[in-house]
Amino acid sequence: MATEKTSRKQEILEAALACFTEHGIDGTTVEMIRERSGASVGSMYHHFGNKESIAAALYLDALAGYHAIQMAALADAKTAEDGVKGVVHAYVDWVSANPEKARFVLYSRSAISKSEAGTSVLERSRAKVGEVLEWFAPHIDAGRLKKLPPECYGSLITGPAHDYARLWLSGRAKTDIKAYRDVFADAAWAAVRP
Repeated sequence: MATEKTSRKQEILEAALACFTEHGIDGTTVEMIRERSGASVGSMYHHFGNKESIAAALYLDALAGYHAIQMAALADAKTAEDGVKGVVHAYVDWVSANPEKARFVLYSRSAISKSEAGTSVLERSRAKVGEVLEWFAPHIDAGRLKKLPPECYGSLITGPAHDYARLWLSGRAKTDIKAYRDVFADAAWAAVRP
């Protein structure tokens, strides 16, 4: 039974992603998502309640998928350099493998932050960033990474890849982001190494 619920919920999220991609969050209705997913009205409201809740759940689901890859890369890392490059590789690999989800995350954050679920989404997102910073903390304390304001690490480590992701996902850059994963990883390491 739990598998059925999980798969129905996932089907609704996949349908929502397709609808949001085609029509935007504002242009999508719950009925469009319901119709595309094949879910009943009761199932839609049981799992989510409204369109904003669906968008927030989709956003969090995408971030959770990315975060799992990121944490796996950190679990395999033996050095600060491995950790920095692993985080960049995780970001690039996730964006390349999930362009629709990545596009949704990059371009819907503002709309989601203004929704009823915005505060919850922001708190969960910050918690995931906190987990990554926890991994880096011993390396920072030991001088294996530059000591910087905590909020700067994300910009310096994934910033260049994130900027290129925006170009690639919008069609302004034609080369798949994955082709440059080592370029971005080297740049991140150069930015934060001591």
